[in-house]
Amino acid sequence: MAVWLCRAGLRGEYENKFVDLNKIFLIGSVSIDLTNRTDMQELMKVISSTYPTEPDGSVVTMSSQARAFATKVKVGDWVVTPNMGSERLLFIGEITGEYNYDPRKSELKHSHTVDWKYGAWKREEFDEDIIRSVDAFDSFMLFFRLRQEKRIKEIVGRGRPFSPLPLPPIRKSSINKPEAEPIEETEPVQIYDGTALNETAEEIRTVIREVRETITEVRKSNIKEAAEVRTVIEDVKDVLNQVKETITEVKKATINEAIEVKKVIAEVRDALDAAEGAGGSGGSGSGSSNSNTVYIRDSYSSGRSTVCVKCDPAYYDILKTRRCFRR
Repeated sequence: MAVWLCRAGLRGEYENKFVDLNKIFLIGSVSIDLTNRTDMQELMKVISSTYPTEPDGSVVTMSSQARAFATKVKVGDWVVTPNMGSERLLFIGEITGEYNYDPRKSELKHSHTVDWKYGAWKREEFDEDIIRSVDAFDSFMLFFRLRQEKRIKEIVGRGRPFSPLPLPPIRKSSINKPEAEPIEETEPVQIYDGTALNETAEEIRTVIREVRETITEVRKSNIKEAAEVRTVIEDVKDVLNQVKETITEVKKATINEAIEVKKVIAEVRDALDAAEGAGGSGGSGSGSSNSNTVYIRDSYSSGRSTVCVKCDPAYYDILKTRRCFRR
């Protein structure tokens, strides 16, 4: 079973009604019937239309608390109500009734019946994180679920309450007074004047506003940085395109140079063939070679080219570094 925290007002002004009537009430301005209001979006629309002046954040908080109080609290769940008196106790009870809506009342329209059978507990009986959750103050969060429900139940199960509920009236001691003088009965202890609490609430609201402004600035900054990053990316894309174009031009130029080289090679081969033909026609009719015929193996053909030194000494001078031999 869940453990719920239900405040008896911002300053604990409804504590007596909580205890005396054995009920918990949803404190706030939500006056519509919440029976079967399980859809969060629909409930937000109803509350927003009912309270058009409320900001969006308040509408969300009101809707969340109202839906939980009306539809999620079950019989058998536990409830913790912080006491705002000098003892700062925790009233702990068990839910005994389903959600009830009373349209005849001007306030406290929403309620669950409660048995305060676990009594009033001192805060030091509980772990520090539980007390932080109980004391986590927000001017709107008057009802929410405590996540440490297992440990809360274990502590209550093995411990002993400070006092049963309702609390007994507090009286002053009269040890130093004469016995004949009657004991003076005092007024009930003032629960809380609310001044410090209001100041704390205002400080928290100020911090929340500052956090929201900071978040807004961070979002704007992120948007601006994202735009700058996109600009840089576009610049990089332009550079890449230029590099691609340059590579294409280099490839084209390389191809053209290769073609030119091939042309030169072809011209050299033609010259060699021409030289070979000239050397063959200059020999004797019998086809036998003489001592003036030089055989040259060039790098452009696999065969042998014959050049006559007497007929073409200039050509021989060009190729004389090649390997040659006489026949």
